[in-house]
Parts: sequence; structure tokens; C-alpha cells
Amino acid sequence: MTAEVLDILIVGGGPAGTAAAFRARELGLEALIIEHDDLMKRIRDYSKDKLILPNFGGGDQMCFPAAGSLISCLHFEPIDKDDMCTEWKALHQEHQIRSRVGVELTGLRRRPDGLYEAQGWDHAARHEATIVAAHVVLAIGRGVPRRFDIPGSTDGIAFRMRDPNVFVGQPACVIGGGTSAAEAVIAISRTKVESDDPTDVYWSYRGDKMPRVSRALADEFFEAYVGNGNIRYYPRSEPVAVVTDGQRRESLSIRIDRRRMDGRPSETSHLEFAKESCLACIGEDIPETLLHSLGIRMVNGGPRNRKRMVVNRYLESEQPNIYLVGDILSQAYFETEDFNADPAGFREIKHRGNIKSALRDGVLVASVIEQRLKGNTDIDIRIEDAAVEELPPVMAGYGRPVDTVGPPSASLEAARRPTEATGYLIRLLPGGIEEEEYPIVADAVLTLGRDEDCDAAFPADTLLSPRHASISHTDEGHYLRDDGSASGVFLRVPSRRKLEVGVGDLLRAGRQFLLFNATDDGLAVTHFDAAGQELAHHLLPERTIVLGRQAPDITLDPNDSTLSRRQLAITRTAKRTALVKDLKSVNGTYLRVRSAVPIQHRDQFRIGQQLFVFSLDRNAVLDAGHTSTPSVVAAAPTTAAQSVQPAQPDTTAQLTEKVSVTGGLPAAAVTFRGLGKTLPVLPGQTICEVAEAHGLAINAECHSGICGSDPIRIHAGHEHLTTAPEAGESETLEDICDLEPGPCRLACMARVTGPVEVEIL
Repeated sequence: MTAEVLDILIVGGGPAGTAAAFRARELGLEALIIEHDDLMKRIRDYSKDKLILPNFGGGDQMCFPAAGSLISCLHFEPIDKDDMCTEWKALHQEHQIRSRVGVELTGLRRRPDGLYEAQGWDHAARHEATIVAAHVVLAIGRGVPRRFDIPGSTDGIAFRMRDPNVFVGQPACVIGGGTSAAEAVIAISRTKVESDDPTDVYWSYRGDKMPRVSRALADEFFEAYVGNGNIRYYPRSEPVAVVTDGQRRESLSIRIDRRRMDGRPSETSHLEFAKESCLACIGEDIPETLLHSLGIRMVNGGPRNRKRMVVNRYLESEQPNIYLVGDILSQAYFETEDFNADPAGFREIKHRGNIKSALRDGVLVASVIEQRLKGNTDIDIRIEDAAVEELPPVMAGYGRPVDTVGPPSASLEAARRPTEATGYLIRLLPGGIEEEEYPIVADAVLTLGRDEDCDAAFPADTLLSPRHASISHTDEGHYLRDDGSASGVFLRVPSRRKLEVGVGDLLRAGRQFLLFNATDDGLAVTHFDAAGQELAHHLLPERTIVLGRQAPDITLDPNDSTLSRRQLAITRTAKRTALVKDLKSVNGTYLRVRSAVPIQHRDQFRIGQQLFVFSLDRNAVLDAGHTSTPSVVAAAPTTAAQSVQPAQPDTTAQLTEKVSVTGGLPAAAVTFRGLGKTLPVLPGQTICEVAEAHGLAINAECHSGICGSDPIRIHAGHEHLTTAPEAGESETLEDICDLEPGPCRLACMARVTGPVEVEIL
């Protein structure tokens, strides 16, 4: 009896595999899904009560794929993860999508006739299964959770969160800095509150700054962090070992601090958590062993010599008719038309790890396979986008993003030689992911808009004009110009320098707008909300004022969580001009470009729903950890450094014992006048860090001497501060705080080497 020959064998029953199977059914192809565990397993294993958001992970920058009626069934609004699993499984049954759950792929060989013979193990029937198919789609995700490389047995530590209730009753520890870690912290924090559990959830992360929380989670994180009061954050911490106590109970030891002192061994502080109360969200490893056995390899290549999967523009691997889709390609992959070429020349393509991206992948490969089965050799598949409800634009051209860039069709052509480019324009997605790069050539103009003839074209962005903006290079430098657009070009006000504004200029801060206008008494600003309704009118005084969500001079909107407490400073310089400076706000302040403005390295701007950063160095943004991109951390009234919880009552005494004593006081100490506190200082600490570590009330936002929220007066011990005020700190003290540099400092900039006495202003 001749075995059935499938058109497509799909390995994996997640979103990408589901989309491939649904599109295959629409096209009349015979397809079968095999899944080792269960359909929608990855979504099933998300944390309890997780809401699946269409715009998650950059998904707000792409549309759902448009195909037939089956694919349209997979388009979704915000939905609980369990409801999504239930609904999608029901769709599988309703439309008779063939699948075999419990079958694990163990091998794959290509027969002389070009067909593939897949070997699998059927765990339910406990025997081998053989499946023959013309094409194979691998939708296997990123494999298995990554494990710790530390002494001791890690058995018992969770690497995925299924139910936050298991972390109730004792202190919990979440390890990792990604979105899954943030989701886990939120879920455990809420569950502890609902269960009246007084213990905290500890967030351990190796970085020295608070991880960025995705835009989709910002409000939830803000609510949990501020409202629940049970999240304790430990930067610069990491797991070091699994240890056993005298009763043979095993705990995970987290190193939270390391102090180095000349002539003495390093001192470290650790926290120990029961293994069952630990959750490690540290990523997953691609199943390279399985892929290698199938003849599919990962290679080091591209402009940064990174290790990636390699496919062509149809997402086909080096093995003919085997395709890679979904999360196995995230967060980037290489694209090439010649797998034998030098990998250094492969194009690196960003791939968003979200459900929309997976759906687009599945629709693409099923459409390609249909064309190949018809014998077509000239294949040009473009993923059409589902219709998006058009929203009325607001003053600054901000609305729901409707960008339509798809995975392979959005691939860049080979970049020009570096010697031809004077700069680079890089398109960014939420979270700082670089999507596309456009070289700017000497004495040439780079055009941007909806028109497909533009150098950077975004035809589906309804907020763009046909030719919206351009960047030109001259002997004087690079210029950004609004070419008569309807919705505007918005340049992000940098925190490192001031921009001059005048009558008619428009600023956006959070969801608020400020229009500069002239009066008989001088320059003024009119405050509008997102709907364009006028809220207030402010005459600018002849000094620097600070505006924000809870600002000392002008509070724009205390309920606008997209604003920072101190968002921006405005300094009136003449009757009709002023200087604007962003105070390192979370989401940035934007100036509408009225004609042409010079731009500098790392400047950012928005047009329509597109965000760009300008770079003079091709690799500067890519290799800098996205430091120039807007953060999407929730605009909380405290900062990362403030999120460290106050020390336990005996901490001060313990620290005092670790430093030498002169005249009854620690050799390095800060006395806070009016508070009756003298606190020891560890090497390298600023006055701000000392105050925050001991729970003293001090307002500090940017921690870099820009916002001016933490001024102090030095009453004694000037000589025991490491440096005198630098230019940036002096400018902030004079312009924003109206204080004299020297006698006054910013607490976040003053490091202590001996006894000092200060007053928090």
C-alpha cells in the first residue's frame, strides 16, 4: 500500500504552525501538524491570567495578515491566554485541521524522488511513525528553557510560570531581565496581595539598570510596583550556587552585592530562597542538535559576526523545501540567496517574537509552497495586510500604529559600501529593535513617505503624506526637513543639549502639547490635550521653569502616566525665543519640525507611526544596547535606584562595622542636617545612593545631573567630595534649581570620600 504523500508536514502546533495549516486549507493543500506536547503549548504555558495583546512585542507596528476566511479567524483583540487556547483549538476542530498530538519528530531524510520522509515517535501509541511530505515547515519555537551553569542541582527551580499561587507563603525570586520576567513579577506580586501574603517578590537581574518594561506592560507594571508595595529590585545580582542547610534543605543563593577594598578579600552579600520559590526567566536555547541532524546549521556572520539561523527570502532553509517559521527566527536571522556564500555578507533581518509575526510567517510559507506545487518558478509572494480601522489623527499625528512591514518582503537590499555613506538612518520598533537601515549619501537626499518611489517608503502608514520628509547632506552637515506633510515631523529633544524654540513651535510631551505664542508681555505657551482641547495658557517668566506630571513650576496632567514627573525645562532667552531641554524623561519630548533643522549623531525623530534614529556610525546604535532609543519603562514616581527597598534595621550598624572609625564616626559618612541621621558610605557611593539605600526621603529621577530633582546644600566637608560641579551639573543647578554651584550640589553627582554634612533641599 502506497503511503499518503502530504503537501506540507508542519512540525509544531503553535501560532506559526496553526497559520501555515489554516492557510494551506484555504489553498486546498493537504497538510498535517505533528506536535510533541499539545496544540498551543507555548501559549498554554504563559503565566496564569496573562492577557495576549495584539500590540505586544512590537506587534503594534505590523498588521495581521490578510488571506482567506480561516486566517481572519485568527485575528484577535486583547484576550486571556487560556481563552485563546480554547478558541483556537476549537477552530482546529471546526475546520477539520489535521493534527497528530503526541508525535515527536526524531529524524528527516530526503528521498531520491525529492520527497521528505519524516520519522517520529508516537508517545501515545508507543511506536514509530513515518510521514512522507513534499515540503516541511519547522515551527518548533526556540526549544527548551536555558539552564543555570552553577554548582548544585537546579531541579525544583521553575523555568516557566504556570501558576503564581505556588509562590505564595514565602519570599519569591524572579531571575531575568526580559518581558517574561516582568510578567512573572507582576503576576506574583498581585497574587501575594490577593492572598494577604506579607512576603515580597524579589527581582534579580545582572544589569546595573532596571530592565525596560515593554509598552504593552507599562501600565500593569506601574500599578503593581507602586500599588502593591511588595516588589524588591536587585540590580547587579546573579545566582551563584544551590546550597544546603543543616536540615538538608536546598536553596538558591543570589549574590546581591560585592564590595572590593584594597588589601582585603572581597565581601559579598547573598540572599537564599527555597528552590520551589524561584523562577528563572532566562530565555531558551534553539535545539541545534536536532536541526543539525536535519542538515540545518546556524552560522556566525553578518556585519556583527552573530550566530543566527539562515534562510532565503521565502524562509526556506539550506535544505530545499524545509522552512523555518515563528520564534525559531527571533530576534534576528540571516537572509541570503546563496547559502554557500561568505556568511559575513548575509543580511541580518530583525524578527519580532510575537503572535502576529508568527501568523505572517505561516501565511507566507504556505503561499510559497502552493506556488511551487503548481510548478511556478517565478515566485513573488507579498503578504497583504488586513484592513485597519482608520482613526482620526491627533495634533501631532499620533494614532494607532498601522505599519505593515512583513518579515522577508521587508528585507533590506545589500547596503552601499561604507565609504559611500555619510550617515545612516535606522528605523526602530518599540523596545529599541532595529528594523531597517538606510545609508545617507554625500550631496544626496534621502526621501521618506507613503509613495513607493521614496527611498524609505511605508505605503500602509495612513498618517504619512506621499512624500513626507527628507534628510539631506551638505558641507554644513545633515538636515531633517518636513516636505509639506499633513501630520508633521517630530524631532526628539535631546537631554544632552538644548533646542531653541520660538513663536509657532509645537512640543509634544507624553499626551500633552505645548504651542509657543507671542503676547504683549513676551513668550507664552498654550497647553492642549491629545484631542486638541485648550487647557491652560502660561506666560514664560525670565527664568528656567520645569514642567511635567508633578513638576515644581507647571504640572501638565497629574494623571498622564506617559509623562515623567519632571519632563522638560524651558528657559526664556529673549522676548520671543526660549531654550528647551528634555530632563531625561521616560518617553521623550518632541519638537515639530517646521522647515529644516540640523540633526546630530543619535538624534531621533518620528513621522507618522515610524521612529528613526540618525547615526554617523553604521554600528553605533546596533552595538550600544539601544541606548539612544526611548525607554518604555512605566512612568513611575520612583526610579530604578529608588526601587531598592530600605535596609533592615541592623544594616546601618553592620555597615558601620565594616569601615574604620575616626572620632566616633565612619571615615566616609554623610550627616543629613535636620534628619538626625549620620550614615556610612561605601566606596563609590553618591549622596543620593546613600539616602536611597537607607530610606531617606529624597526626590531623584534621572540620576545623571539633568533633572535637578535632588539638590542639596553642603554645610561641611566640601573637600571630601570627589569632584567639583561639572558644566552639566552647574547648568542644572543654576537654570533649574536656581541655586549656586559649589555650596550646592546634586546628590546624584556628589561622591563621598570622607565626612560631610548636607541638607536636602
